Amino acid sequence: MPLTPTAAIRLRRLLLFLPLLVLAALVASWFWLSPSSVSAKLPDVQLQTLDGEAYSLAPKPGSIRLVELIYTRCPDICPTTTVKMVQLQKRLQAAGLMGHGIEFLTITIDPQNDTPNVLRYYVKQLGIADEGWIVLRGDEETIRTVTSSLGFFAKKTEDGFISHTSSTYLVDQNNAVIRKFGMGEDFDPEQIYQELLNLKKEG
Repeated sequence: MPLTPTAAIRLRRLLLFLPLLVLAALVASWFWLSPSSVSAKLPDVQLQTLDGEAYSLAPKPGSIRLVELIYTRCPDICPTTTVKMVQLQKRLQAAGLMGHGIEFLTITIDPQNDTPNVLRYYVKQLGIADEGWIVLRGDEETIRTVTSSLGFFAKKTEDGFISHTSSTYLVDQNNAVIRKFGMGEDFDPEQIYQELLNLKKEG
């Protein structure tokens, strides 16, 4: 049945505005899923070290933790962030602060592919030192709890990669996120180093 002229005009208008409606929906969903719209917190769950030992994310009195969420097949932003964290780790080691009230956590968001051996290779290739830095993995459900609690969006795509939020998190002794930083080129080791020094001075 052919469309009436009025219906045809309405259909053309709908098709014209459909891309804008889709874009608006995506922007809205990103807003609601962004860390700024939730009470971001590191959840009190159990993950595993690369040696298979249980590691609790329970609040840690007297400690500040810098948390990055990565996956090893990430082509750019994840390894770039980790390399910059290695630079930051070296500065904190030189200042005698690494592992003394300041810790780094790297948590994979792709536990199915990031086996302990894969993560060990990642650690070696990027130069992560053991002092004050723990690399962790967990089952899919627990990792979803972590990402959800931090307001971190992660979704696997058809090509095997993961689309994810580009944020790292500074967490206080009560597991509350007190600062958010970028990833990749937006991760500034100097800025974060100064933030950590200031926080240590404050107590």
